[in-house]
This record gives sequence, structure tokens and C-alpha cells, in this order.
Amino acid sequence: MKNTMKKLLVALLAMMMVFSLAACGGEGDNGDSGAIKDTFTYALGGEPNYLDPAIASDSVASYVLNQTYFPLFSIGADGSTVKNACVDYSLDASRTVYTFKLTENNYWSDGQKVVAGDYVYGMLRALGLGSGDSYYSYFIRNYVKGASAYGADATTAKIADMTDVAIKAVDDYTIEITLEKPCDYFVGLMTAGVFYPLRKDFAPELDYTWAANLHPTNGPFVYESIDNATEIVMVKNEYFYDAANIPTNKLVAKIMPDPDAQLMAFQQGGIDFASNVDSSVTKIYAGQPELVISDSVINYYLMMNAYRSLDALKDVNVRKAIQLGIDRSAIVTALDAGEVYYELYGYVPKGFAGVNGDFRAEQDAENQLIKTDKEEAKRLMAAAGYSEANPLKLEYYYNQAAMHDTVAAVLKVQLADIYIDLTLRTGELRTFFDDRDQQGNFELARGAMSADYMDPTTFLEMANSKNLYGKPTWGDAHYDKLLAEADLLTGTERIEKLHEAETYLVQEMSYTCPLFGYKQIALAAAGTTGMESSPQGNYTFWYVSTPAK
Repeated sequence: MKNTMKKLLVALLAMMMVFSLAACGGEGDNGDSGAIKDTFTYALGGEPNYLDPAIASDSVASYVLNQTYFPLFSIGADGSTVKNACVDYSLDASRTVYTFKLTENNYWSDGQKVVAGDYVYGMLRALGLGSGDSYYSYFIRNYVKGASAYGADATTAKIADMTDVAIKAVDDYTIEITLEKPCDYFVGLMTAGVFYPLRKDFAPELDYTWAANLHPTNGPFVYESIDNATEIVMVKNEYFYDAANIPTNKLVAKIMPDPDAQLMAFQQGGIDFASNVDSSVTKIYAGQPELVISDSVINYYLMMNAYRSLDALKDVNVRKAIQLGIDRSAIVTALDAGEVYYELYGYVPKGFAGVNGDFRAEQDAENQLIKTDKEEAKRLMAAAGYSEANPLKLEYYYNQAAMHDTVAAVLKVQLADIYIDLTLRTGELRTFFDDRDQQGNFELARGAMSADYMDPTTFLEMANSKNLYGKPTWGDAHYDKLLAEADLLTGTERIEKLHEAETYLVQEMSYTCPLFGYKQIALAAAGTTGMESSPQGNYTFWYVSTPAK
């Protein structure tokens, strides 16, 4: 009841403020003077786990690291791979040796030049941290020649021992990387934090504490203060190559896990950008310039612990029944946000190139991997020994937010129709991530992922046994084999093999239960310019500016 009253009050306040804004008009002091605010303040949906780019693995940390580093490559708004510190690169005839030429106009915030060795150190340090702490180090371990021996299974390694890892600085502005085998999307992988530059004098090997302190960065902003529980303040890096064109002098990232709190802070002028808001804002701000809906490549799915949970979930037919028992259109309807959400019938969401169009669309047209069939679901559950009188008791674990509450409520009702008694369990964001991803401590759990790079494998590799984050809860050797076979192919043959792998993962073995895909919803102060979204579902604020009031 308290949550219901709170949401009603927030909605009423929001509606009153919308009417107030409409009555006052949209001009006046806000835009005529041409002045902009010195500080841009935005809200994060939780505490960043680490500001170490080798360790950070979530979108919350990305909302900070995106502003403070100048990487070799980044993902553009259209999903393309954009050259940043890398000005050009070449690939040899074997398609395994990459040579990257770096800009010479790249400086750390303490005035020291950024050189190729800094990027190489960042990569090798990430590899040495091991998969337990640097999850995305597998982008190096699984692809670079000589790297597979280091950091797997949460072991650690010293850079001095990595003499056979084929990453080297040829000179101050040239990096050479040799792969074990050709990989068409390797440059796309290099947008990840494990390829960011670091220096040993402030980011020592195997150290986990340095990033909590003030340290140099090479992006447009550098840290002025760091408090992961309240706010992170960044100021313009005067040594950044394009500092003269950075219009805002300070960024403040406020830690605000509650979407309702973000909405109220935005309405009251306490923040200029709300990154984590409930979908109800699509109605509150319908037709208003403050509402920002951007394309993103994100899936939302039900995780089923097939290995470390109840025996029931080890039964493929029970997992299949769960898939069949859920009406995805009912979830999208309950979320009630128009174009933002769409039903998802595979693990890979919309937004990736397939053979002759979109990867998801072409698979759905040929063989939709999931459907809703409650009668078949009940038949499978009955065959497994469950009935209305003897339901299967399962726990669904998620971090509490209005969106997740809505999904959980629909799942509870729908699964009751197929003899499943669902108990709902919530946890604080960091506790939830640790339980789910590191400990495998769940039966059913909320899952969602944004693209790390723009290829279907960014999702399909999540279930690869070599890459599993923490404790294994899905996937198998045959699935791994299908992905390995895809790695040896190119063009149409490769995409068709990836379709085969997804079919095995979702339809044949039912290891995961996709629910929906969605766009990113945010609120930005009217007149804000210079923000850039990416398909990953977050923003960079390098050139952001907001009119002064």
C-alpha cells in the first residue's frame, strides 16, 4: 500500500508540473539568452560497482566511464564502430594480425602523453585480473594468440609472465595484436573497457582499490570527487584534445536507485537528466521535449537455473513449459508504454544484421523459437508430476523497481495457470547481481542485457561455458561447439550457424525464456543538446549543454 500511495503521489505531482510547464510556455529566460549551465547533473540507477574499466561490467558504471576515457573505439549512435584514439588500422592477408595506428594528440589529465604502451598495459592488466574479477577479459583471452593460458577460471597472472601474449606496442603510436584465428567482429570487441588505457603508477596489477581514489583519465572529463554511495563529480580535462569544444565544465552523477526519486528530482530541477525512470513517464511527458526515447539493443528474459537449483529445472520439459505458459503480449500490455516494449521470441533482440535483414526478424519469420500454448504447457507439467493440487513451487528473484514489479506480477499470475506456485523475492541491486551472477543463488531470476558490441554473438556468447559470469547455470558442450563452428565461418554461413545455435539454446533445450525487448527511456531538461545514445542503452555527455534558467 505504501508503494501504491507513493506512486500515486508522484504521478499527481508530475501531472501538476506538466500543466504548470504548459501554462508558463517554453520560452522566456530559458533559451533567449543563449547561456548554458556550467554543471550538468544526471542520475544513475545504482552504485557503480567499480570505476576500474577492466572490472566494470554494468551499464551504471558505463554511464561514468563513458565520460572519463578516450578509448581506441566506441559504439556510435547508429551501432557502427567509431574510431577514437585509433585513427586507422589494417589487417594482414591471414586476417589475424591487426596493426592499429594511434593519434598523437592524446593526453592524460595530469598532462602526460597517452602512448600505445598505456593501452597495451590496460589490456594485459585486465587479462591478468582473471575472469572472476574481469569478466570481459574473455574478449582478450578467447581471441588473442597466447592469451588463453592466463586468467581463466578466476586465476590471476602477472604481466611479466605474459611474454607469449600477442599484444605489443610497436612504437609509441602503433599497437599490433595477433589473433588465434580470424574474427570478423574483433574490432567491435575493442569498444569494451578491458581495452581502455591505464598506467601502472596509478592502476597497479591485481589491485582492486585504486579506482576509489582520484586518478588521471584521458577522456573529456576527470574525477574531482568520488563517492559511489552519493555522487561522482567530474570536471573538464583541459588536456583532452578537444577540450576547447567541450561546453560544460562539470558533470555530477547522482546515485539514485529509485526511479520515483529520479522523477521527482527531475521535476524539481535537482537533476538535468534521469537515466532510470518508470515507463509511466511516457504518458506524463507525452509530446513534451523532455521525454527521450532512443533505440537500444536490449533483451529482458527469465533466467532458469538449470544446473544449480531444483531438480525440476534440470528437466527440459519443465523449462519448455515455462516458456509456453507465458503470454508476452500480456507483459507488454501491462508495461503500458506504447512503442517502447516489444514481444521477444528469441534471445537475440532486434538490431543486428542477419542474412538478408534483421537477425531477429528473419528467424521469427522462418521458425519462431517460442510461442504461447498453455494447454501444451500444462500437459508437460502434468507429465512431470505437477497439477493444480500439487503445484511446482519456484522462487523468482529480482531487484525491485516498478518495471520489474510489473513483470513479476504478470509472471506469477500466468505461471499459476500451468501449475507453478511462484514466490516473489526482491534484493538490493548489488546483492541481487552478486547472488545471480557470481553465486548462482537463484531458481528463476530476472535477466536483461544490452549489447556489448554489435554482433549477435554479444548475446549468444553469454551462455558459452568458457564465458559464464560466476557460477554456471545454463549452456552445454554442444552449444559451445556450435559457437566454435560459427567462429570458423564468414558471411551467410556464419549467420546461419548462429541461428542454429540460438535455436538449440532457446527452442531445443529451453535454457532461457526471452520475454521482451525495449528502447531506452530517459528525461532530459528541455533544450539539452549534445547527448549521444548508443544501442547499449546509455549515453555519453562529452558535448552536452543545458540552457541556463
